[in-house]
Amino acid sequence: MPRRLAVVAGTGALAPQVIEAALAAGDTVCAFVLSPLSLPASVEQQPVSVQRSTALFDAIRRFGASHLALAGAVNLSDADRRQLLTVLGGAGGQPTGDAALSNLAAQLRELTGAILLGPHEVAPELLAPAGRIAGPLATKLQLAAAPLALSAARQIGAMDLGQAAVVAGARVVAAEDVAGTDDLLARVARYRAAGLIADADEVPLVLGKACKPQQPLFVDLPAIGPETVAGAKRAGISAIVVEAGRTLLLARPELVAAADDAGIAIVGLAVDG
Repeated sequence: MPRRLAVVAGTGALAPQVIEAALAAGDTVCAFVLSPLSLPASVEQQPVSVQRSTALFDAIRRFGASHLALAGAVNLSDADRRQLLTVLGGAGGQPTGDAALSNLAAQLRELTGAILLGPHEVAPELLAPAGRIAGPLATKLQLAAAPLALSAARQIGAMDLGQAAVVAGARVVAAEDVAGTDDLLARVARYRAAGLIADADEVPLVLGKACKPQQPLFVDLPAIGPETVAGAKRAGISAIVVEAGRTLLLARPELVAAADDAGIAIVGLAVDG
């Protein structure tokens, strides 16, 4: 049954892909954009601001949304988090991490009347499958390092720190923090240049991305795209392992082409629990 779908659209390729899938399903879509996006002319766009969250919720109600999806990157300062938590009925006194913030997002239904959907529920083709995704076949050494990369990513996720980690063989060498995956990859490139990490032909460098164990799946799923592959290539990473069924593949044709060109194996692995 067609929906009236409100998409709160952050930066990056995710929101346009979600909107394209919704239109293909026959939904009526309104994009509440945090920054300008190139979207089909049939899609109504309303500029919004996280700093004016009450106005955003009012606009979603005026649209008459039956469903609501949050898609794309949103950078929140500590002040933004405090304000949003207060509006959502949380304790606004202390800055809160992404996973704790997302736990409060269920209250958006009460504020807007809309049912929350994850991007993957609108566009299920975005989810990473298990097995080979792109690039060359993973080597035995890469596959041996892959579970550690995912485990490390999940452990830092449990601390609400990030969703990614890099391992060199059997050693964790770097983890994502508030600066994001691009910064993580840039740091790994610097570590290699300084001789702190061995070259990939000696020990495989593997990037792991996994969902935070405590987060609901309607917001902030880990994602990779062509830019991730480009950053991994600069960092000397030879394989990327993602959590199957809980990681989004952005601009998939371009992602596959970039991995093939860079010779970087991309593999999906299922995670228990």
